[in-house]
Amino acid sequence: MTERRQFDEIKGKKCQATKAVAIVLSVIELATISVIIISFQLAYAQNTIGANKELNNQASVTASNAIINLKLGNKAYPIKYQITGGKLAGISAEKDNTTLLVNVSSTSNGKLIIELPRDVIDSKKQGNVDDNFAVFEDGQYAVDDEIRTNAQSRTLMVGFDNGTSVIEITGTHIVPEFATVAVAVFAIATIGIIVATSKYMALPVLFKIK
Repeated sequence: MTERRQFDEIKGKKCQATKAVAIVLSVIELATISVIIISFQLAYAQNTIGANKELNNQASVTASNAIINLKLGNKAYPIKYQITGGKLAGISAEKDNTTLLVNVSSTSNGKLIIELPRDVIDSKKQGNVDDNFAVFEDGQYAVDDEIRTNAQSRTLMVGFDNGTSVIEITGTHIVPEFATVAVAVFAIATIGIIVATSKYMALPVLFKIK
């Protein structure tokens, strides 16, 4: 009986040792699987962050390089801009009130950052000192911030509401060449009126001679 009991005790100890080893192996296996899963998650997260950074960088580059041409007569003046909440559909100038008309196709509230070359449009007060531009959003006064200024250009940031279609930027003078064309047209029209008037006044004299 004693030998039997000793055999059973030894057998029991072996079973316990086997169970302990099995538990240890299971824990090691679970730890290994967890490490692998965490590694995959970290790699995925890093790839996702990298992809997002690349997309953001591409968007930033695209925005900073956005240019639209302002056509006046036979010339085109490149205007740099950035826009959120829509897209810039076009730009034109009104010489009579020295205003740039910026056509916007807005899809939500957004912001327009536009660089205005001084040789295209500027706003000055007495003493050739910079003055604020007047900005309007669909005919309503809008708040703007002048975020950058140098000798060549002035950069405005204008917030706009969803549904906005036209942003007007008014200064004190606009492209000199454009003004020259207007003066030339006016001069030609004036000469035409003078010639026509002279011919009309000469008609009675001709009839009297006959």
